[in-house]
Amino acid sequence: MNDDPDFARLATIGDPFADEANAPVRSADSPRLPDGGANGAKAQGAPPTRARVRATRRVAFAAALLFEVAFVALDPHRRPLEDASPLELIVGLAIPLAAAAVAFMAATQRGPRGLGLPAGAMTLGTLMAPALFVVATLAGAPEATTDPRFWRHAAGCASITAILALGPLALALWSFRRAFAAAAPWRTAALGMAAGALAAGAMSLACPITGALHVLLGHGTMMLVAALAGAWLAPAFSRS
Repeated sequence: MNDDPDFARLATIGDPFADEANAPVRSADSPRLPDGGANGAKAQGAPPTRARVRATRRVAFAAALLFEVAFVALDPHRRPLEDASPLELIVGLAIPLAAAAVAFMAATQRGPRGLGLPAGAMTLGTLMAPALFVVATLAGAPEATTDPRFWRHAAGCASITAILALGPLALALWSFRRAFAAAAPWRTAALGMAAGALAAGAMSLACPITGALHVLLGHGTMMLVAALAGAWLAPAFSRS
């Protein structure tokens, strides 16, 4: 029995990579994978730059303001602004805008690790917006007159405010899509709160009824509704 290895027999073993070795060399400019491959998918799904994100959010903010201003300017049933005192207009507009600013800051603050405010601060900031709206409205609204159609007027204003909140909320969901890695429902609820407060600000200019209870129910209710809508839509839109 001969134990000497016969190395010549190795040549009979097939090379599984022979076809690849004999294939023509691709140029450096050619794609490494065919269309729809992993690299192509990554390229198509690449996150936008920070500059583009900031520009998108500025556009969304400007469009939300324009949406509200257009309603006030074009509403044929709005009250004549010249009939209201400057102080009344300023107070009626400043209260909901301040609430919108508080809610927006609660939603967009980066926090210590870039993941937003801590849970306690987020909850406090989100709830401060409607609390500010309620307290300031009760303190600053003029004395209301008796309205025999109170509930009808409140329901009518609430329905209009819902439409006015829908536009800013949709713009917020678009500009903050996949933006929240933590506490997405709370942060998106705060965005909805800000959208509802912005709508309440527009209604304060358009609605001739300035009593505190009407403002709270007819104008401010949509702050809570839009916040709940934002929290419900967070998994589909804003959660990263």
